[in-house]
Amino acid sequence: MFRVFNCLTVEHDWRLVLLAVLICFLTSLAAINLFHRARAASGRARLAWLATAGVATGCGIWATHFIAMLAYEPGIPVAYSVGLTALSLMAAAVVTSIGFAFALAMPRLWPALIGGVVVGGGVAAMHYTGMWAVEVPGRIAWDVPLVTASVGLSMVFGAGALASAVRSDEIRTTLVAALLLTLAIVSHHFTAMGAVEIMPDPTRVIDAFSLSRRRWRSQSPTPRSPCWASVWPARLPIAVCARKTHNSRRP
Repeated sequence: MFRVFNCLTVEHDWRLVLLAVLICFLTSLAAINLFHRARAASGRARLAWLATAGVATGCGIWATHFIAMLAYEPGIPVAYSVGLTALSLMAAAVVTSIGFAFALAMPRLWPALIGGVVVGGGVAAMHYTGMWAVEVPGRIAWDVPLVTASVGLSMVFGAGALASAVRSDEIRTTLVAALLLTLAIVSHHFTAMGAVEIMPDPTRVIDAFSLSRRRWRSQSPTPRSPCWASVWPARLPIAVCARKTHNSRRP
């Protein structure tokens, strides 16, 4: 636990950490609302809402992860493999969609709990695929107990989020579910980052075609700058949720 606390307080820029948490909560709130829409629909409409909820959650997990990674300051250059970074987004969207499908399978509590565990697994799949994409002039070692704890936290909070979401679609219940989903993502990320130990190795070099974080953070904070590129996926679920809700209320 001390490693996690030290990682969070010493090796992170708190301004970006708070931004990551805010983005995570907003996208989680959008995802839970979309999940409620899927529960109320049937047939092809339910499948469409389900896919949208999965993509929304995947985008939220991905955006939270990479904003938090911009906040991470290990003291050495960091870059990301483009292919694995894209794969991490796909993994989050696909696995969380499967989790939501489980929760919708039957109107009972236990399918929601299983679905929440799968959603927590999607959080872990995105994070560790994203960490696989990390390129540093060194080797990354992992603290296995903390890795296990990070996966457990995402699954427990994920199960709580969907168990709450299936109870009702009232505002209070929706906020609780969104908060639990946010905790599933955030607790997993920072516990997993506490498990990281980078051992310098000058023989390992960063690929010239990788995404350089130093270049991202050196750009001015404009809407078109690379530094803010990781925020854009989070806008999709929020915009889709708002558009769908507006359309559904038309007479």
